[in-house]
Amino acid sequence: MMKNSLRFDVADHPLSYNGKRDEDHFNRDRVAEFNHRHVEVLSNYDLELVEGAIITLDDRFNNKSNFGALRNRQLRQSVIVAASLSAVAVALHGRGAANSIPKEKLTKDLTDEFKRANDRTSAQIIAEVLQTTTETMPAGEEVLIESTITEGVRVKPGKEAGGNPTIAVGTLFGKEDHRARYGLPMPRPISLLSMGNDVIDGTTKSIKGIHSSLTALFLTESNVKRHLPDIYVQRWMGGAYFEEFNPRGVSMIEAAEVIAKAYGYNSVDKLSSFFLDRPRHHVAMDTLNKANIATPFDKDGDLFPAIILGSKGLTFPNGRGLNCMIGEIGGSAEWVTGVLPLVWRGGQAIGMLTSQSVLTRKDISPEDVWKERFHFTEEEYMLIQDARFEQKPYFTVGDILDDPFAGGIAAFGCITDSIFLPFMKGVTINEKDNTLECNVLVVTSLGFMTWWNLKFKCKSGVNNTRELMRSPKDHLVKLEKNDLEKAIGDTLKNPASYKRFRWFFINEYYPALIPVRDKFVLLHKAWTDL
Repeated sequence: MMKNSLRFDVADHPLSYNGKRDEDHFNRDRVAEFNHRHVEVLSNYDLELVEGAIITLDDRFNNKSNFGALRNRQLRQSVIVAASLSAVAVALHGRGAANSIPKEKLTKDLTDEFKRANDRTSAQIIAEVLQTTTETMPAGEEVLIESTITEGVRVKPGKEAGGNPTIAVGTLFGKEDHRARYGLPMPRPISLLSMGNDVIDGTTKSIKGIHSSLTALFLTESNVKRHLPDIYVQRWMGGAYFEEFNPRGVSMIEAAEVIAKAYGYNSVDKLSSFFLDRPRHHVAMDTLNKANIATPFDKDGDLFPAIILGSKGLTFPNGRGLNCMIGEIGGSAEWVTGVLPLVWRGGQAIGMLTSQSVLTRKDISPEDVWKERFHFTEEEYMLIQDARFEQKPYFTVGDILDDPFAGGIAAFGCITDSIFLPFMKGVTINEKDNTLECNVLVVTSLGFMTWWNLKFKCKSGVNNTRELMRSPKDHLVKLEKNDLEKAIGDTLKNPASYKRFRWFFINEYYPALIPVRDKFVLLHKAWTDL
């Protein structure tokens, strides 16, 4: 990609932050309280919190929300714990894994295996944290969580037809009898929550150990009205609220003018619009650059930049902030997972479905890819029809969720150092004093944005915690036939290992599983294709 003063890699021109940073360090009592509140989760990995701090970055209250069922602090903090411990697990097992292989031997298949391993590890820990939390909630505070916004069955790198291991649509977290009753009338005290996740944003970065890979999830009390098809989404996003408009009815510069006006700018030449570094984006970037709009780009991961759009005190070396996305195209799950906290903070986003089959073509020019981005295949039309988007020219988060401002919380755990919030470092592993330190960005439905710094002690050493966080597949993958059957049998006899294996199996083989009343229908045809 040609670079100019308006088009640059964010890694070469890093953001700096001089905004609000109010620090609140945990005293001994708060550390003890945290450990008591999450004792079952932390004991799974032989951990205890030894230090903690909450740094407030934005305390503007949106006046549109309350916490609802998430007023329960254990439940609310479980999202933060899930984001942090999944980042820790990836750091312990697969961060920078590709760096151990000589470049000439790092094939695409091997790269995909490393990516799958990191996704598998993150999904495992997120699932275990949420399940352990929900099954130990006291009467009157019980919840049932359904995974609703996630990567679904889009073909992605790896062996499985459905793509990388993830927490799939329809996965339930809660007490066994509640999961079995899902879809039937629930007793009144049991709250139904929806979950969105991207188990790793920037998976390629995580295996190379480079900047800005993270774990991502949110919980909301809102019902999900419809699922976005798991195909690419073109996006117009800003950190300040703007009125809805039909992107097909305006030019890119006219769209930029709408977003600039929302910020109170009298011209578009103060904007910076983020893009993924993809040939399909060159036409849009050229158009914006001609209007003096900066187009910083990154090689991987477009979820986290969406969350922090418009953050005060966050600037590039050229003095501009990170304001918006105008015409950037990425995945649908990432769109919702990034947009919801952006909207909580006062931002706005418009999305439009695009043709993944066209955008991934290698036999036509980037210019033709851009021109043909709304030409859908028959299969894509079926996905659009299935999600009831066929008559909707564009959508906002309000088209996905009944009430975007229902009680909610989102958390993003840094696996590697963040280039977007430079003070948020990746997981630090200290073998000498057996500690693990991690950083999590948290946004709540109230609009608050905080940075959590958590330091855990491995009570029996880092290596013991590493083993407790290891995917069950790691112990089984080299076994065959009778040895494999015996090992699985032994695993299923032990209640603790049975639970871990169950989550591995669900997260790994979701393309061949249909959940029915807390049991699974196994699709043999899909299974033979895996």
